[in-house]
Amino acid sequence: MSQQLARPVDQAEVYWFTQQPYTHVTEEDVARYESGRLDFPNSYFDPEKAHALYNQYHEQYAFADEVGFDGIMTNEHHAAYWNMKPSVNLDAAVISKITKRVKIAMLGNVIGVNDPVRMAEEIAMLDCYSGGRIVSGFVRGGAVEYLHAGVDPSESWERLNEAHDLILKCWTSPGPFRFEGKYYQYRAVNPWVLPMQKPHPDVWFPGGGSAESVMWAARRGHPYMNLGALTDVTQRLKQIYIDTATEAGYKAGPGHFGYLLRALVADTDERAIELGRQFLWTGRHKYRGPREHIDPPGYQSQAARQLKQSRPGSGDVEGGALVSYDELRAINYFVVGSPDTVTRKLTETLDLLSPGYLLLCGSDGQISHADAMRSIELLGAEVIPALHEVKLQPYE
Repeated sequence: MSQQLARPVDQAEVYWFTQQPYTHVTEEDVARYESGRLDFPNSYFDPEKAHALYNQYHEQYAFADEVGFDGIMTNEHHAAYWNMKPSVNLDAAVISKITKRVKIAMLGNVIGVNDPVRMAEEIAMLDCYSGGRIVSGFVRGGAVEYLHAGVDPSESWERLNEAHDLILKCWTSPGPFRFEGKYYQYRAVNPWVLPMQKPHPDVWFPGGGSAESVMWAARRGHPYMNLGALTDVTQRLKQIYIDTATEAGYKAGPGHFGYLLRALVADTDERAIELGRQFLWTGRHKYRGPREHIDPPGYQSQAARQLKQSRPGSGDVEGGALVSYDELRAINYFVVGSPDTVTRKLTETLDLLSPGYLLLCGSDGQISHADAMRSIELLGAEVIPALHEVKLQPYE
């Protein structure tokens, strides 16, 4: 086990998150192509429009820091119109300079397709830039990320393991040292820049429904972040983490588990419900594509595939039957409403799952910048203080 989270967590930390979508794409645009990713041409991208969107998203980050969020989460994807962040490290660098207080959770680097030593150096730089506010998420990455990088997706787990071990060695072992792995070989590793946090920044690991991902994180003591599975699936995954941690010799608690969902606050329930429909923006197309893009041979186990297919979705969730917007609201998959409504619904989630980290994805599609800023304002002023009053239950 590479690390174990030692500090107790008895209240949830709340993070703001946006995919930074390129919102000028329409349903009609993407529906013309076989895939919403590798086959959707980048001729639809306008750098001038992207410039304006990037600056709006950065304003949202700065405002979240001002109003009381505990952290900002960011991520990366490739060949994705719904995520204009091919480099999570670049986004984290911006966040480190436009914020003063929040943690910066990078969820995260697709380390299996990058140079691990460079990743170790860049994350160490970010930790120094930010004054020790970095949470370093490592992600296995979807099959498309590997295909985009020209890497065999069936190698993803082996590459992840090797890159993970090398990055932690860069942070914790004096250099220079030699590293000889199956995929990465270095005659001399001697990163000059080291993280401010000791022994290293916390490492988070995300997943959407794979038991393998949960066990991978638990065996290493890394907090696991569930990316929006429905609560019954999430409860099963949480129990797998608890059981695996026990086998590994430690007791898991809320500080080892996080949960992401879509949430938006407006002045009235009616207004929020209207705006929240944008969470369905191009949802039927984002992950659509041929089998070799989504689930190539050797990429995931049969058990993980069956679990994903058991999940009902709105079209933006892989597998499962389509479920209506109102049904998804009813089961707290989308949490939208006035401050009182959202506080009540998120409190229900905290009581049910007891996650130490609550990651709120708050913008998509045609949700305007002004509406997103108002949501951030109301979350900071009324919702987050109430959530901080909720005492999380220890795990049994």
